[in-house]
Amino acid sequence: MKFCIAVVLVLCASGVEARSAQKGARGAAARGAEDVSALLARALELLREGKFVEAEPLVRRVVAAVPSNADAHALLGVILDQRGRAREAEVEYRAALKLRPEALAPRANLGVLLAREGRPAEAAAEFEAVLRARPGHPQATFNLGLALFELKRYEEAAALLSSPAAIAQNAPEAYYRLGLISAARGRAEEAAEFWQRALALRENFPEVHFALAEELRRQRRYEGAAEFYERAAAEDPARLVYRVRLGGVLMLLSRFDRALEVFKEAAARFPDTAEAHYFVGIAARGLGDYGAAEAALRRALQLKPESADALAQLGFVVGERGHDAEAESLLRQAVRADARHFYANYNLGRLLVRGRRYEEALEVLRGAARIRESDAGTHYQMFLALTRLGRKEEAARELSLFKKLDEERKARRSGMGEEQVEDALPSPPGP
Repeated sequence: MKFCIAVVLVLCASGVEARSAQKGARGAAARGAEDVSALLARALELLREGKFVEAEPLVRRVVAAVPSNADAHALLGVILDQRGRAREAEVEYRAALKLRPEALAPRANLGVLLAREGRPAEAAAEFEAVLRARPGHPQATFNLGLALFELKRYEEAAALLSSPAAIAQNAPEAYYRLGLISAARGRAEEAAEFWQRALALRENFPEVHFALAEELRRQRRYEGAAEFYERAAAEDPARLVYRVRLGGVLMLLSRFDRALEVFKEAAARFPDTAEAHYFVGIAARGLGDYGAAEAALRRALQLKPESADALAQLGFVVGERGHDAEAESLLRQAVRADARHFYANYNLGRLLVRGRRYEEALEVLRGAARIRESDAGTHYQMFLALTRLGRKEEAARELSLFKKLDEERKARRSGMGEEQVEDALPSPPGP
């Protein structure tokens, strides 16, 4: 979430220079202590140069000498904020506001901090206070729009983000968010128009390329989606989700070789991330390379032992390699980790049918059917179990249902199955 803070810092800095020179000088004269104005002026120079570590002790000397100096608290808040010490920064911003409630810069910066810390409702209240004092304030208008977006108050967010003040402040980001709002409302063409405007202003914008890819994927236009995922991943290689979604649509296109390359690149870049190895396993399974799939899934479980997804996939792979006892153990672990994990339940039921444990299989498969009623394979396995148990009428019903659902499935995609690939993908960011 790219809340605007840079210009707010300039406002804060200019306010400090204007006021603390007077108050600091009086404090120095009265106390015979530090030259407050000189310390703050030097701290501001260091702040502008990005030398936060060097600036901090200077401002702390002012705070110690003149605890009532609101500007010093505000400036210390900025320094701590930029150094990633959010809790301490919040204390300083609030101290500044207690001393001078009408101050806008510490209030605006406090709002940015709260938003960044996942407290959008509190952030919105601070931005609203800034706007009451200074209507049309560009940073506050833009930031309030982002906070309301996070709160899913889309009508209000759209009104703010489309305002001249917000567009003037950060047009590319505003258009990006407006596109997300349009997409959330089901207005795909409008969303695409906003995103194209954003790209016209900022060509290198991975979030927008990712958003376009997501919209194309929703429309099952997988070739186009792959192109935009590829751009997003190239522009921001540090985002694992971009590579994962790219690999996912490549699997939907049955391009498992390329998908495996993408996931292997991700695993090499994120060697300690379980999800990266998990998706190597998924792609290798799609290629039928169960040895490579097993190795990758075992690595994923080393990193994240309670992953129901990895347990379920490894259970399937191990079962296909003829190790039924271990497969059952893994699949039962997956069900314990997530009772509503469809593939864990389905593959466990399938394994039990293969092991001629029909009553146990039926219980598990009925659970799978409750999770996903439209899965043809579940009903086929139930048909097999019921047939072996001699329950002909029930078996006939399951066979009829299987045939109906299978015809519907064939009208969609073949191979690994679109639903299964979609299940494997992580949830994207956004509304």
